[in-house]
Amino acid sequence: MFKSILVPTMGFSSDPVALETALLLARSFSGHLECVHVRPDPQQILIQAAGYDMGMGMGTQMVMGDLVDVLQREDKKRTERAQKTFEAFCKREALPIARVPGGGTGPTAAWREVSGRESDILVAEARVHDLTVLGNAAALGGQVREAAGTVLVNGGRPLLLVPPKAPKKIGKSVAIAWKPSPEAARAVGAAMPLLTDAARVTIISIAENEDETASSAEALSTSLRWHGINAEISYMAHPAGSVHDTIIRSAGDAKADLLVMGAYGHSRFSEFIFGGFTRHVLGGAAVPVLLAH
Repeated sequence: MFKSILVPTMGFSSDPVALETALLLARSFSGHLECVHVRPDPQQILIQAAGYDMGMGMGTQMVMGDLVDVLQREDKKRTERAQKTFEAFCKREALPIARVPGGGTGPTAAWREVSGRESDILVAEARVHDLTVLGNAAALGGQVREAAGTVLVNGGRPLLLVPPKAPKKIGKSVAIAWKPSPEAARAVGAAMPLLTDAARVTIISIAENEDETASSAEALSTSLRWHGINAEISYMAHPAGSVHDTIIRSAGDAKADLLVMGAYGHSRFSEFIFGGFTRHVLGGAAVPVLLAH
């Protein structure tokens, strides 16, 4: 079950959508939202300032001290924005604040502000939570994409990326983008708490070459039946159009409110670069996407 849900609150416009989506899950499992905002420590701000300084032309260079002041002010504004978003959200949803696990039957939330290197802190936090929920921010732009990749590679737990608009429901109709790969298998395993409660599960299997058949999707369907999950299979040997477009279209045809898939890409220096397949699916998905790497 998803009892402990990490929500990185980053001070961006995607924060409210991430909170709303995470609360949908927390209500289903009487879970807890651990909302963490990471502020850079002085050393990180100096490193960031040096990067800006090196990228400026000689005629526009700012004194290092002034640049550090600007970055500190921007960080303070982002922190204040993130905390206000959290407080307004909890007030609107009448969401109790809980610092430690209790015996309640409803969802709870907590806010924490931590100073340090964002990637290191988010990875450490993700490892001790059942799920991380992160705002999509226009199909993984900039800082959100970097955070998502780092958590996926090193967190060891699943990641839920939300679309630009918060869903009204999640996990009632689930689509699985299936291929016989370790990533897809891990994603299905991570999604089992939702799959067992779903009213409808659709396995979307698309042959990317002549050697691929529907047998793997059928084997997955049989395995799921041992858990009481009767999954439909949508298999296409020669899709009309690209594979990622076909997955999005098939998920829409199934009226899915959640897409489960493996995250494919390349790992280098502990950073994750989304492969073209994953990036295109994320960019076109109008529903939350549960990922495992």
